[in-house]
Amino acid sequence: MLLAVVFLLSALAAFGEELTYARPKTNGLDIELSQVHLIAEAFDEERIAYRFELAEGKTFLHRNAKTLRIRQMTPSQGTLYVFIPKKMLLENCSIRISRADIRLEGIQAVHILAMLNMGSVTTSECVFKNAVINLARGSLSYDKTQIVKSCAFTVTDATAAITFPSEEAEYHIDYVQNGGALTIAGNELTKSPGEYGSAKAKRRIIFSGGAAKTSISFTEKGTKTTASKQNSGN
Repeated sequence: MLLAVVFLLSALAAFGEELTYARPKTNGLDIELSQVHLIAEAFDEERIAYRFELAEGKTFLHRNAKTLRIRQMTPSQGTLYVFIPKKMLLENCSIRISRADIRLEGIQAVHILAMLNMGSVTTSECVFKNAVINLARGSLSYDKTQIVKSCAFTVTDATAAITFPSEEAEYHIDYVQNGGALTIAGNELTKSPGEYGSAKAKRRIIFSGGAAKTSISFTEKGTKTTASKQNSGN
């Protein structure tokens, strides 16, 4: 039976803190913070590492062989930096942040959940097999991040710019848009609910927008543009 290590980290004027390393077999994240930004990016080492830059406050850490869990125990402000080995495929990644920002760069994950209330989410050059991204009252910049199988976006009272790094024909998008505007590959879609793209596409996207302004585009154009197909679900 694997033993868990539980401890309290009190971060008082912790700027410039050294990296702390997770256990060698750790390949999952479970993070929940408020008013503390999260920056997660790839680096060249072999184990997950992290450090805090907090003005004050206490954070609860729970480390076992598979998952690094981080919880905020008292109010604070600052940034949590998490560094993921470039060759590591995270099995599970759960991120829940309020009143702060999330930035993910070069991360690979089998399953990822990212939830943000009041802030910005930025992803760049990541690879997710299955993803769920929920944003309320903020902005989303989803740049050249690949979806291997499926992704569900929920964007409420926010703006979103989503760029997929493969040909348009590889994606099928089911969407619902209530208020705001939705544009896919330059086509403004006004009938909701609807669908866009080939029914045989291997990458499946579900998008739900409420009072949101969203643009979805594709970076490779090696095939003829997929015609828009919309329906009312009847």
